[in-house]
Amino acid sequence: SSWGWGRRRRRSRKRGEGTIAPLTFCSSRQPLKLKIAVDLMGWQGIMNVTRESIAGRVLGVKKTESRKAYHDLLDTMADFDIAYLGPGRAVFLEDDIAEGHRMATHLLRTGLEFFVEQTPARPQLRRFVTPDRKMMGDNPDALYYFAPLNLSMTSGKGYILQGSRAAEVYFSVTLYGSDSQAGYAERVISEVNSEQLQLTDSGEFIIHLTPKEPLGGSNWLRITDEVHAVVSRHYFEQTDIPAAMDPQIERSIRLSISSLDEDANIESTPNDAEMARRLQLVAKFVRAHSTERPRQDPTKAPPWFSFVPNRIGEPTLWSNKGNNDDGGMGAVDIAYGAGFFRLGQDEGLEITGRIPKCKFANVVLWNRFLQTLDYRSRNVSLNRKQMIPDSDGTYRILLSARPSSYVALNETCDSQLTDAPSNEEKMACYLERQSTPNWLDSEGRGGGIIFWRFVLPEEEIQKPETRLVRLVS
Repeated sequence: SSWGWGRRRRRSRKRGEGTIAPLTFCSSRQPLKLKIAVDLMGWQGIMNVTRESIAGRVLGVKKTESRKAYHDLLDTMADFDIAYLGPGRAVFLEDDIAEGHRMATHLLRTGLEFFVEQTPARPQLRRFVTPDRKMMGDNPDALYYFAPLNLSMTSGKGYILQGSRAAEVYFSVTLYGSDSQAGYAERVISEVNSEQLQLTDSGEFIIHLTPKEPLGGSNWLRITDEVHAVVSRHYFEQTDIPAAMDPQIERSIRLSISSLDEDANIESTPNDAEMARRLQLVAKFVRAHSTERPRQDPTKAPPWFSFVPNRIGEPTLWSNKGNNDDGGMGAVDIAYGAGFFRLGQDEGLEITGRIPKCKFANVVLWNRFLQTLDYRSRNVSLNRKQMIPDSDGTYRILLSARPSSYVALNETCDSQLTDAPSNEEKMACYLERQSTPNWLDSEGRGGGIIFWRFVLPEEEIQKPETRLVRLVS
């Protein structure tokens, strides 16, 4: 004990014999410790410690609501390892399991950030994902802010969100609904974007998150009892450092949220029951974004996601019918297009197309857990401004383990080859050597996800075309 109680059992001088050590301060320094303890706790406090110590020895660890919730959270993390990182989810390679454990820590950190250190009664907008805490398809060219909301934990009046525009090319605020406070986002309740927002002459704004529209025609998002979170999106098209890791960008975003309750800013230290409730929410958050998610079913994939390797789905607005049946934190203004890539040794994937007229566009690489690859030290994304177009205005991107020239296989060549083709015949099957300055680093991975975003497109989006190529020295 920190108060210096003697050992519970001591050996006597005769081997094999033992006695119960008295609860007494016996060293030369113990009187000083006792004085400090009495000063801090009083004699009644000393007696309480002694009583609890004896009770703990006889009855075991004291049971509390928060202790039970804490152990339930530990069980949730253990279930993640067993149920989510196993053959049932097609996770069996050592590196995939290791990456899954990293994702588990990211989920836990996110849950602790939003459900232990704040409540919907006093929400705070904080970054939802960062360069070292990723989930749900993060984006190097964007900053996302999140706050938990719950009208039932307030008087029901709602919230006020206020801030000012930064240098974003696109900004939006979305209210998401779910059947539980820390559950997976299941539907969009209301949304407003930077094109619709009413600003003051100085670029400032106030958005009312209330059940009823306020008088005066100000910015308004309808909030209902099913709303469990608010998310703001801030998209940038920088050509040097990704916006998500630019401290100047982060400082430029001025955004805050507050409850309309008069006493909402009065914070209190959580008691046993309240801490238990918060820990239960963290466990629910981890489960909702892992073990409780349905297994992938290729037959039910939205049209914008291709399960055919090295193909991109037809980019379409996430808000279109059939594109968001599984829920998630998609944005109603954004068209998505995605698919898996599979590469062998010395192989690359050429991606070509034309960027439509829109507010923002980029392509990014994810792992199987919908986390971006390491954009802190690798080139795993390209936004529209970073892409160097060909002379006809189209883009050509090489996805590979290293920047390289490459040759593409002539698709009609297989039928022309003999049963035992010579090297000359094989080389004749490859088209002219090409190269492109637009490179995506696969990190040497054999597979992953390619994800495109087109924000507020104003014309039809050309589907990105792909072909497998061979890297050359």
